[in-house]
Amino acid sequence: MPTAADLVAWARKHATELEADMNMQPTPGAGYGPYWKATDLAAESRIRARAITALDFLDRFAGAKSQWTVRAHAAFDQSGHSMETGARELGDILRAWADQVNAGILVVPQVEAQGARAIASSDLMEQVRMLIEDRAVHPAAPIVLAGAALEVALRSAVDELDLASPQKPSISGYAGSLRAAGLLTVQDVKDVEQMGGLRNAAAHGQFDELIPGRAGLMEQQVNLFLRRLADLMESASAAAKLPLAED
Repeated sequence: MPTAADLVAWARKHATELEADMNMQPTPGAGYGPYWKATDLAAESRIRARAITALDFLDRFAGAKSQWTVRAHAAFDQSGHSMETGARELGDILRAWADQVNAGILVVPQVEAQGARAIASSDLMEQVRMLIEDRAVHPAAPIVLAGAALEVALRSAVDELDLASPQKPSISGYAGSLRAAGLLTVQDVKDVEQMGGLRNAAAHGQFDELIPGRAGLMEQQVNLFLRRLADLMESASAAAKLPLAED
C-alpha cells in the first residue's frame, strides 16, 4: 500500500501529465470561448487514457462517493467543453485533493486502515503479552484483548481493500468478506473462527473452556495470523499497485 506522501506525489505528477499534448484553440464563433485540443489523434488517445487513470485513482483513494470523485466525473463528462478541457479540469481537482491530503485536512481511508492494522499487530499484542505474564490476571483478559486485535486487523483489511462491510460486524463477518474477495483461504477462515469462538467464550464468562496455557496459545495463533494477513495485504497491494505517471 502506498503512503499518503506517495499518493500526493503521484496525483501532482499526473495532474501535470493531464496538461500535456494539447494546445489552446481560438474562439470558434459567437457564444463560444477558447478551448483545449489534442495536438493529434494519437495525443487524444493518450489524454483520454490519462483522464481515465485519474478517475480510477480518485475512485479508489478518495472514495467513489466522495465530493472529489463526483466533481471529477462531472468535470470530465461535461458536454459543454472539449474532452481535453475536461482533462485539464480533472488535473486541477487532483492537485486540490493532493493539497488537502498533504495538509492533513483529508485522510486516505486505505492509509488509515493500514495504520490500524499496524497498531493491532504491535501495541495491542504487546499488551496481550504483558497480561499473560501477570499471574494476577485471569487468562480471559488477554484472550479477549487478542480477539480485539484480530477484529481490528480484519476490519481494517476490509476497509483498506474498500470491500463492503458485512451485515453483522464481527470477526466471522469480516473474515467472510475477505474470503469472498479471495484474500483468505477456507483454512484461514476456519482458523479465524476458532480464535473468534475462544474470544467469545472468554468475553461471556465461559471459563471452563479456558484450560491452562490457552491464553498463550491464543496469542501465538493471533500473531501468526496477523503476520499472514500483512503478507496477503502486501501481495494484494502489489497486484493493484499505483500506476506510474509517464516519464
